[in-house]
Amino acid sequence: MDGNRLLHACEQALPEVLKLSERLVNMDSGTDDLPGLKRKAELLAELFAQEGAEVSWLEAAPPRQGTWNLAARFRGDGQAKILILTHYDTVFPAGEAARRPFRCDGEKAYGPGVADMQTSLAMLLRGLPLLHEEDGGRHYHTLTVFCNADEESGSWGSREQIMALAREHDITLNMELSGAEGNLITVSGRGMANGTLRVRGRAAHSAAEPPAGVNAGLELAHQLLQLRGLSKPEIRTAVNATVGSFGSRPNVIPDKAEATLNIRVARADEFQRVEHEIREIIQRKLFPESEVSFDMTVAIMPYGNNPITLGLADKVRALAREELGMELGYRHAIGGNDTSFSAQVCPSLDGFGPGCVAMHSEDEYLPIRTVTPRLYILLRMIQEICRGTMVPLNRNDARESQA
Repeated sequence: MDGNRLLHACEQALPEVLKLSERLVNMDSGTDDLPGLKRKAELLAELFAQEGAEVSWLEAAPPRQGTWNLAARFRGDGQAKILILTHYDTVFPAGEAARRPFRCDGEKAYGPGVADMQTSLAMLLRGLPLLHEEDGGRHYHTLTVFCNADEESGSWGSREQIMALAREHDITLNMELSGAEGNLITVSGRGMANGTLRVRGRAAHSAAEPPAGVNAGLELAHQLLQLRGLSKPEIRTAVNATVGSFGSRPNVIPDKAEATLNIRVARADEFQRVEHEIREIIQRKLFPESEVSFDMTVAIMPYGNNPITLGLADKVRALAREELGMELGYRHAIGGNDTSFSAQVCPSLDGFGPGCVAMHSEDEYLPIRTVTPRLYILLRMIQEICRGTMVPLNRNDARESQA
């Protein structure tokens, strides 16, 4: 079919997308709201099944047992194997949907999670049937939509499932936001680690014999001041102290202190550089008798901004420019998301959702005008993947034959 027909179909689908988005927004599904998540998962499973998908319920891994991720698989007659990542959890607590339900105000739609990412789910549920109808069939081998229940808390219960699915597919697309104006494509996301700085001092009575003590709180403050220069904005490395504590009684010199360092990097080797420098710096102590230690756990690896990602992004940018007269810019996500996991094992590209303003706040809204062009770009991307113009197809088959 020609692009004008598809674009017109996307324009005609907008009211139905918003109607379904309203239904989803008005159902609570906060990351910690297990009953709400279950209700929304049941609805999503029903909706995807109605459109012909085979829906699998995947229980989240520890520590997220009791929540369920969904894999909705559409089967077709082509070669391409496409994975689309979504999440249906939000950052908002139970009762938020009733307190401020979905509403439209001119060109803006409001409600908890309206742009992050309930409308993205609605775009898929209304857009994929539209594509099948307009194309006269399903011209891929498999198209799998993964619906994550804990993306907003770090995907600890889903990351292994995402990587396992990504290994089975030729390419992964993520339905995360596309900037405030819907005119960006995400080419990188920072990785994240959390480090714990611990100090052991010596307790003493704060009035009777303070010199007998070693103040762990003061040592911690000294260390945090020493570490404040680790960030490197020019390469998007950020190291910030975010949580800290010391002492338990007002009349005792504290013998223990602890602080959390949140570490964000755009390059994987920065994790090693930061950890090494921290371990060097903390040797310079305020009190020689104090003991200072540091442990770091990498939660999310950085992704993108490499030849594969940039090549895919440039193809999408050319498509948008030539067919919509729309210039897409590069977006470098401030944090990681589920693309961080798929990109470790599969060509991946992010930012196929609509625009989003004030994400994660009560002021979050969806710029409605961004829905139609972003839906068109998504569906055209799927068409081009199926034609083999985006990535080599059957990469897994080729890998197996070489083994």
